[in-house]
Amino acid sequence: MTNDEIISALIREVMDVEVSSDRYITVAELKTNEINGSFETIDTNTAIIPAKLIGKIKPSHVNPFVERVGVSHNDHSIYKPGFWLYLSSPSGLRKAEPLVVSWCSGNHTTLTIDQGFLSAFKLSPRLIDDRICWDDLSRPQYDVVQNRLLSEYNFPYHSEAYVRIQKDYLEEYLSLRKRSAVQIFIIQREVFINENLLQLLGAEDYFIQEFEQYNIRIQRFNHKDNIIRLEIAGYKVLFEQGCNLKSQYEPTGHYWKGIDGMVTSQRARNELAFEYVYVSDDVLGKYEENDDYEVYPDYGSIRYRNQWSVTNCERIGKNGIKIEVKKLYEGTPYEVINFWNTFSIGLSEIIQGETIAVRAKRLTQKYFLFGRTFTELFNQICGLSLLASDVITLVQEDIEYNGWCDFPDYKPITHHVNLRSFSKEQFISRCKKLYILLAENLKEKSLRKIVDLLGFSQVETRDYRGLKLLELALKYIYVMHESGLHPVHDKLIIVERAKEQKNFAYLSKIFALNAIRQLDAHKGGDLKTKLDVALTGFNIQPKSIANNYANACETVYEGLDFMFSNINSLLLNCLNR
Repeated sequence: MTNDEIISALIREVMDVEVSSDRYITVAELKTNEINGSFETIDTNTAIIPAKLIGKIKPSHVNPFVERVGVSHNDHSIYKPGFWLYLSSPSGLRKAEPLVVSWCSGNHTTLTIDQGFLSAFKLSPRLIDDRICWDDLSRPQYDVVQNRLLSEYNFPYHSEAYVRIQKDYLEEYLSLRKRSAVQIFIIQREVFINENLLQLLGAEDYFIQEFEQYNIRIQRFNHKDNIIRLEIAGYKVLFEQGCNLKSQYEPTGHYWKGIDGMVTSQRARNELAFEYVYVSDDVLGKYEENDDYEVYPDYGSIRYRNQWSVTNCERIGKNGIKIEVKKLYEGTPYEVINFWNTFSIGLSEIIQGETIAVRAKRLTQKYFLFGRTFTELFNQICGLSLLASDVITLVQEDIEYNGWCDFPDYKPITHHVNLRSFSKEQFISRCKKLYILLAENLKEKSLRKIVDLLGFSQVETRDYRGLKLLELALKYIYVMHESGLHPVHDKLIIVERAKEQKNFAYLSKIFALNAIRQLDAHKGGDLKTKLDVALTGFNIQPKSIANNYANACETVYEGLDFMFSNINSLLLNCLNR
């Protein structure tokens, strides 16, 4: 092999170092790796320079060590902090701007992203163990910069420190600065001597040569006969000015179904007042599970902190959101409009019917009515002074005052249902959330007190929990209503007849809901059969589902709604007798 071929092979082997990924690029790094018992130290940084200077960089001159202005305690001097990288001797390269500043103190080296980059995008810090992650909260985009700041040196190791930046942000920053990004590095590795290396060294103790963008240095150890030190210094162009970088958020326009021509911000504000577009409510999926956003399910609008919002919305049919075009383009970030535009639908694609949010609110209001009427009735029968919140824990007045969107048990049951694809797992999860609202808010202590006062045997009921205790109380009311017996004077007779109610169906839907939600925790047994049996409790034929549980989900809401309607009717009739 020729010397050039040997050097080229060495570079390929040593430079096979992952410095970037599909999303991130490592702009600075200091670390030591152990490879086959030998040590390799990688030291990199990135300079921001005009594109015309790239060809003047000499790889033998580059050094990722960041120079800085030293502090002078001379009373006649003024300290002005400064940082720079030395790339080569020409003007503009002697003090090149670093993207990452650093300094050393004893055996500690600190790497930190330049504040100019952070302030350009108004990034906010977030501490995670030994890292700082910087977030763009205006969009939002998290982990724009990942920075492990401190590297500690204990011979022969440098612990890992790095700065990684999302590529699109770095690209946009360079476009704003009209600069190119050049990564400079020194990689030092101990390698075993072989015939190729002996050919390069000859009779000398060291070998130095510049090769393309690299400077190769090989040196013998005095105390190690079979190992030599290999050092590769050089640079790599990450992004070069002149490639017509274009921000992915640069405004152009959108095509909306139902609107002729492209809609731009100017056209929306000046020509499209009181014009509307429609999107599928699947757009809400991105925001419903993220606590950073407030979703208003009644309207289909959203708000992101105090940064921006999509308002002036109206839910239409089962799956549509109607939006006023002018308001959408007033203050909403362009990338948010981009996202909503991907869900654009025509009026003909809107399915007639009620949204899941309407069903959820109606069901919840009937649940509150149940709590009030149940408490009032049994206060009369048992001589108690319970509040509705003593039975179902929730205080409707507080929820009305603070807003339904701040009601944690309610929010999950308002989340949209994708009518085209709602999986079995999503269906079971939704049933679990319905159960949390309707069953886990029942207060066992109050229900047990009521059942005891009615005269049911404590020995028989001591293992009962909320739902079974509620069922006994409702059986008592049912017998009282059907028989005309007096709720106080005929307690013993009513209790005995209540025990005989084997086919009592007033709570059948919530027991079926319980069976479905338990499938989320129990992985053993014939789950399919268990699910099929539970579905029949809602009069759902399992064979009609065809792997899309959207209609089944609606049927569950309807069934629970009907169940509480019947219960409330029974309670109100007994109150008014």
